[in-house]
Amino acid sequence: MSKINKYFPIYWLGKDKRKISCKEKIKLIESNLDEFQETLNDIIDEAVLIGIDEDQLKSVLLKIIKNTKNNLRNV
Repeated sequence: MSKINKYFPIYWLGKDKRKISCKEKIKLIESNLDEFQETLNDIIDEAVLIGIDEDQLKSVLLKIIKNTKNNLRNV
């Protein structure tokens, strides 16, 4: 995670809307997001190679993201 991602916020907020200052937490989420972006790029590339419309695929991906809920309880 050596690069700075242009999509990341200047700082991350907790559920109480206060700034997260723990560098290890920030490093973890940004690393996970970098991996997620790489996976999305792979999915899109493979879909385009097999002939799927890129805009339709992105619409499906957005629906998946919008409808994904966390599996944690009482957090």
